[in-house]
Amino acid sequence: MKKHIIAMAALCACMSAASAQTSVTIYGIVDAGITHVNNDGPNGGRTTVEAGQMQVSRWGFKGVEDLGGGLKARFGLEGTLLNDTGGAGVPTGNPSTTSLFDREATVGLTGNFGSIDFGRQNILGVLSVGMADPMGLAFAATSPNVLFAAMNHAGVYGAYGANGSGTALRQNNSIRYVSPSFSGFGFALMRAFGEQAGDSQRNSYVGASAFYNAGPLNLYGAYARMKNNPTNLAVSPDLLHSHAIGVKYTMSRAVLKSTYSENKLDSTGRKISVFGAGVDFPVAPAITLTGAFYNTRRSGDVKDDSQQYIFITRYALSKRSTAYFSYGHAATDRIVSATDINLAQGFVSVGSDSANRLTVGVMHMF
Repeated sequence: MKKHIIAMAALCACMSAASAQTSVTIYGIVDAGITHVNNDGPNGGRTTVEAGQMQVSRWGFKGVEDLGGGLKARFGLEGTLLNDTGGAGVPTGNPSTTSLFDREATVGLTGNFGSIDFGRQNILGVLSVGMADPMGLAFAATSPNVLFAAMNHAGVYGAYGANGSGTALRQNNSIRYVSPSFSGFGFALMRAFGEQAGDSQRNSYVGASAFYNAGPLNLYGAYARMKNNPTNLAVSPDLLHSHAIGVKYTMSRAVLKSTYSENKLDSTGRKISVFGAGVDFPVAPAITLTGAFYNTRRSGDVKDDSQQYIFITRYALSKRSTAYFSYGHAATDRIVSATDINLAQGFVSVGSDSANRLTVGVMHMF
């Protein structure tokens, strides 16, 4: 009898040790608000309820297993939530398909050597402009840094890289390495494979980035090159070059942030650049004010320019819930045409050259 008790105790101890070495977390963000745009094209103003205003609504799973000796296995699965309609995932491609985990689907290892992950994941430019974005990646559907700097505009960048005709912001079939920090300095390398027979360069992505995180100063920089896959195999793939830098400086009473990016297409010389600057200013323990400015410019083939001014007030209801109010103004140098690239996509409508936006909403994290 004593032997059975000892055996059971040993088994329970082993199970406890195993469970202590492995963890799986379910997490997410549910964000929605009411928005009014005063000049939504020739038809006038428009009022809508939108999901993912302050942060994109999402849900996901992440897990880690301690393998010993400082080595850990990990995975991440994350998908978009469209909680204004109850939908999930973002349709991409032609014919259209919706991925359950459209934001991330990775598995990898992490340890003293850094980390290496395989699957669908963000491009390295997101680490540069994202960490220093003047709005903290708020209003992703209309943010110049998300649409152009991070290449989340499917109509402009969807053909480039291994993204399944979605947006170049995330790449399928990729491998990414991130180094450990060396006194604040580090770097990352990433490659996404187009998996096209006879030419591995078609629909491919290659990127590199460097960063510095020490004390109040944070610096980020990234470079990438992507290729498309012309339907005529006799035609060489077109090449897209991307550069992005970000700077964040934390002061006692404010956080200053600035970013710059440019993406240039070899075939036409088209270049789209985005400059952003902003400040976070806590005015009370639960209240933070944010002011941001963006200038988006097209050159090389067609000249165009757009500006956005955004003001945000965030009120922390708790550690996980935030209420927010925002005012935004956007203007373009010319009337937006249905046949051209809209540098104020999602903000200024076709037939207009400016718009004002008011938003009130709530964000909850779990």
